[in-house]
Amino acid sequence: MPAGVELIEGDNLDVLARMPAGEVALAYLDPPFGTGRDFGAYDDRWKDRAALVAMLRPRIEQLHRVLHPTGSILVHLDHRVAHELARVLDEVFGPGDREPAGGPGFRNEIIWTYGLGGSSSRFYPRKHDTIFWYTRGADWYFDPPRMPARSVRMRGQEKKQIDVFLGPERVDSDVWDVAAINNMATERTGYPTQKPLALLERFVVAHSRPGELVLDPFCGSGTTVVAAQKLGRRAIGIDASAEAIRIASARVSQ
Repeated sequence: MPAGVELIEGDNLDVLARMPAGEVALAYLDPPFGTGRDFGAYDDRWKDRAALVAMLRPRIEQLHRVLHPTGSILVHLDHRVAHELARVLDEVFGPGDREPAGGPGFRNEIIWTYGLGGSSSRFYPRKHDTIFWYTRGADWYFDPPRMPARSVRMRGQEKKQIDVFLGPERVDSDVWDVAAINNMATERTGYPTQKPLALLERFVVAHSRPGELVLDPFCGSGTTVVAAQKLGRRAIGIDASAEAIRIASARVSQ
């Protein structure tokens, strides 16, 4: 395993409980969505939404504990339980910018639109995920890369832009149009629900400094760990699936 990278197979709640407090700059989690499907690598079937939320709550509480005082957590969800997890996150981290006074907690609701998926005659096509950004404290690290401004008004100046790595996509708002991984992509591992490296690189750059620790407690195919390693961060990935750890290990060892 490369220096600065650790992959752990096991129950992430047990692993998180053993971790020291306050050392993680960025925690990103892409947990089960409650799809009702058995993906093989993991089982996403739950008695009901309440059971899934009950599983996630103690993990959210542990992630609050291990975050650095200026650290951030990004929670990646879809329409099934996002609204319920937002309540839990508000309770654990604080309402933040949902209230005029600000403070610890909620900062942004990022919409990732990816364009894949079918259409329906019964409802609008569901072609986006939601990523909630919360901070441990009332002060936090956030430093997106900058790019030359293109408007006449700002000519000669710079403005914030988060992706300088993988293509022309730009981030000028909290709605991100980042292509999902197509069937021919070289980064595709075959792991179900794998997220694109371009998406995770944006988060790692914006919410951590080189050398700091990035944590993914549902690491799956290891995209967060790969992004952190590529960008000079330390990384810990945890997953209960032996298949996930095998795939992630192969990726970070390349």
